[in-house]
Amino acid sequence: MYKDLKREFGLFLLIPKNIYLPLSIFGIIFLIFIILNFDEQLSYVSSFIAAFITVFIISESSFKDDYTSGYLEQKICEGESLSSYLFAKFSVNLFLIFIPITFFAYLINGFEGENIFELIVSYLLMLSTLHFFFNLGSAVSMKRNNSLNALLIIPLLIPFIILVEEIFVKIALEPNLNFLMAYFIFSATFINFAVIQILKVQSK
Repeated sequence: MYKDLKREFGLFLLIPKNIYLPLSIFGIIFLIFIILNFDEQLSYVSSFIAAFITVFIISESSFKDDYTSGYLEQKICEGESLSSYLFAKFSVNLFLIFIPITFFAYLINGFEGENIFELIVSYLLMLSTLHFFFNLGSAVSMKRNNSLNALLIIPLLIPFIILVEEIFVKIALEPNLNFLMAYFIFSATFINFAVIQILKVQSK
């Protein structure tokens, strides 16, 4: 696992645009909606639409470079764990993209004072869940290099969208935060398992 973490962080930091491009996209979308001044809908827009587009863009090249270079095929042939590979990719995005995005969203939009911790956790869970689901689409479209992501994940994310709206628009944390956690656990386990199987098939 340490080897995968070292590689992913090294590759990510080697190309600065991997960090500033997603943050810039998120910031621009966020500011557009602030300028449009949608009032109470702003929280929903900032927490989902901006995040949705940003994570979608990040996921487009999640596995493409590793597939093109033969790294994925090599890992599979050598029997190395793809779970640690996916965990390393998630960790990089969590620390270098998702946490800064959450801080940025809080800095500009703010959360309700008495629910700051819960909303920050919800924000990170939301971004992480989107990451896992978009990775599924990215794995499927890895060879063909097309945008099947949205078609694949949108039906699966309909309950998720409702949860996000309940949490960030209506500030209805209970029981929606528990449901969001369940969605995250589902995506971190079952969806990642599906991604691993798809990567094995795609790399043959």
